[in-house]
Amino acid sequence: MKQNSVKRISPVTQFVLLLSPVVMTCFFLVYAIAGWVVDGREKFNWSVEAPSVASWTGAGIIAYGVLVLLYARWKGAARYHVLILSSWMHIVLAVLLTVSVFIAAKP
Repeated sequence: MKQNSVKRISPVTQFVLLLSPVVMTCFFLVYAIAGWVVDGREKFNWSVEAPSVASWTGAGIIAYGVLVLLYARWKGAARYHVLILSSWMHIVLAVLLTVSVFIAAKP
């Protein structure tokens, strides 16, 4: 008898794995928007640290997304499972927001 290799991902685990990237991406979105909104001295102060913050935050979101993708595939989740779709969406958003911050930080 062949056993099913799909292991169930608990709802609590799914909630935590879905909530974390939402919080990180929302922070990053607000940070990126701030770079487009502020002017003058505030813009200069923002642009001094913005590339470093964007690099580390973007890399963190991408790494988290990859880990969730690997975990979901290890558990045998389907291709269109909410964890996999969410991970890809947050990875794409992280790349777009990082590019946005680098564009906004140019003098």
